[in-house]
Amino acid sequence: MEVRTETGRFATGSGAAWGWSEDIGTYALAAAVNSLAAKEAVCLGVEAQILFPPRAGNSKAYALERSFRKSCMERGIDQVTSQVRFNPLTSLPVVTVLAGGAASEADSSADAVQMKCGRRRQAEDGRASEEGKGLQNIRPGGEIVLVKWIGMEGMLRIAEEKGEELGKRFAPVFIRQIQSRRKEIFAGKELEIARSEGTPYVRQITEGGILAALWELAKNTGFGLDVDMKRMSVLQETIEVCEQYRLNPYQLTSVGSFLMVSEDGNTLAEALRRNRIHASVIGHLTEGNDKIIHNGGETRYLDRPAPDELYKILL
Repeated sequence: MEVRTETGRFATGSGAAWGWSEDIGTYALAAAVNSLAAKEAVCLGVEAQILFPPRAGNSKAYALERSFRKSCMERGIDQVTSQVRFNPLTSLPVVTVLAGGAASEADSSADAVQMKCGRRRQAEDGRASEEGKGLQNIRPGGEIVLVKWIGMEGMLRIAEEKGEELGKRFAPVFIRQIQSRRKEIFAGKELEIARSEGTPYVRQITEGGILAALWELAKNTGFGLDVDMKRMSVLQETIEVCEQYRLNPYQLTSVGSFLMVSEDGNTLAEALRRNRIHASVIGHLTEGNDKIIHNGGETRYLDRPAPDELYKILL
């Protein structure tokens, strides 16, 4: 949500995560503040609701809350409200986070908004999406850039939920390599570069993975798309973890990774790579509604978003 005020814009971003790890609040926080940053707003404060099954006990619930507040402190977020509630209808802990922030009038003037964000081209169903107010600058042929890797967040959360099992299957160095990716879930320079390059569409890859994000991209722009799965970057650690549990990494949440659309995707990707941010052009927008996916010699149409693969681990 965005509201224009006398001095600029006020915007919100939200995120949610579930599981038994004490760190799930960090992933919900990352989703919320990244969403806010994609709207060119600076986070002023966050509010978290933590639902916990009563059978789990108070100590685990408040340990999760402490971990969440520690993550906020590490991100320099001073205004934090959190509330723990014990709900007998929940089977596992759930954290939802709402982040609020503001952008100055200078950054949100009509010229700046048009240059950096474009005008929202309304989808065929007439509803505006959360990515911004306008996409009129996006046209068929616009190139789709994947920033970072598919399934990254899901890999991290599986490693936290199933650490003991994975420790028996993989060497300690492999587990440490997975854990090293945790710093990637919070966005930073990539969004600054997107703005400087005039990128009109930025969407975080959340629940349902990249396939869900691509579906939303097509819906929000009103165009079709043509993408190549072979160009979608995936970490070897993600592949190994997904093979262990027979999961599809293309349907695995990846907070901290983004889809961006640019008239010149290669220039955007190169600007990101110069700043040591992994990026690749994976396809382009097309006229009509066809959502085509290539995978080697196979071509198919994109299906409606399926439940995130993480559910198979947690439920």
